Amino acid sequence: MVEDRGSARTGRSSRRRFLEGTVAALAGSSVLAEGEPRSDAGTDWSRVRKQFLLKPGAIYLNCASIGVPPAPVVDALSRNRRSMAVDPVGAKVRLSRRIIEQVRPSLAEFLGVDPREVAFTQNASQGLQSIADGIPLKRGDEVLTTSHEHPAGIRPWRRRAQRDGIVVHEIPMPSPLPSKEEILERIGARFTPRTRALFFCQVTRGGLLNPVKELCALARERGVLSAVDGAQAVGMMPVDLRDLGCDFFAASLHKWVLAPAGTGVLHVRRDVQNQFSPGLALEEPADARRFQMPGTFGYSVRAGLGDAIAFLRNIGLERIGARNRRLSDYLKEKLASLPSVRLISSRSPGLSSPGITIFEVPGHGGMELRAGLQERDIGVDDHVRDGHDAVRIATHFFNTRAEIDRTLSVLQDLIRA
Repeated sequence: MVEDRGSARTGRSSRRRFLEGTVAALAGSSVLAEGEPRSDAGTDWSRVRKQFLLKPGAIYLNCASIGVPPAPVVDALSRNRRSMAVDPVGAKVRLSRRIIEQVRPSLAEFLGVDPREVAFTQNASQGLQSIADGIPLKRGDEVLTTSHEHPAGIRPWRRRAQRDGIVVHEIPMPSPLPSKEEILERIGARFTPRTRALFFCQVTRGGLLNPVKELCALARERGVLSAVDGAQAVGMMPVDLRDLGCDFFAASLHKWVLAPAGTGVLHVRRDVQNQFSPGLALEEPADARRFQMPGTFGYSVRAGLGDAIAFLRNIGLERIGARNRRLSDYLKEKLASLPSVRLISSRSPGLSSPGITIFEVPGHGGMELRAGLQERDIGVDDHVRDGHDAVRIATHFFNTRAEIDRTLSVLQDLIRA
């Protein structure tokens, strides 16, 4: 056992030295990749890119679907899995301790909340199901939501309406969003004395950015619980749940956080935990952990989440958010200059996310263009919903202007073909 603890300490020290060396190189260097904007000086983004294992020539612009773990996360996951294969019992104890003592506090700090308010999930869908199932509602109670919700977010509410007789109002919202004031006005006008919960995305699948703090305040003023789907926000930009003021928050961490698949988070504010009762809730412990799925879980994967958070934090969430905004602005500028393209995403930073851009090409469907780009090793997604037949591009901090230029060049070839 002494040897095992020493080995674990050696592994942690090696990871810490590697990550500290990486952040020193990334944050302390002013070297820029060719063609990168001077406003990115202070971070060597070309060195950041080298931490990713994408095959040469491939362009990946789809972290909104599933992120690409960097090499330190891949290596950590491999070490964890090997340790489970070599010494299952001992490794389970060590990884469990690491998850409790390091990963949970790190995740809570990452989100700006108390560790007692954090429950691990497999993905956002699991957390969203718990929220819809666990908020106390009776027949005739009303839930407000919008027409832009992800299927994993809205379906549990529709099922509960069928099962329990609650009323779910899906408020029609335009795309792109017109203004923060109109969003607040449209939703605020739908509250009634029977409204018990407000549910919406922080960032929609199509990259629309909602005024989360203002909407949560609107709900709180009326004694209404607020629940937020943050799957398309965490890791793309800083997210401080204490500042946003929501009662519930769920997110997948395999997207913009670049963690291993099978990692998600459910935040339940301490003041509402005793009235929250999803079907899988346990009697103990007396904090958000009782809302986790019971039983054996992926110890290797959950421990690897800590390495993903460390990687992002070492670069800096403010730096990442600013970098993502610059890349998205550059993409929008280029798309707006193409006569055959209709840019849908707003160019206002108050209404659009820093990482998701959608656009249409009349005469060419989103699925058609996605497939054409994929054949040329350019990973994007389609966005066929909200009245659009569009392409969705998700630019993350490891992407470059050169990749955007190459993508748009291939896009123009597909349009002309």
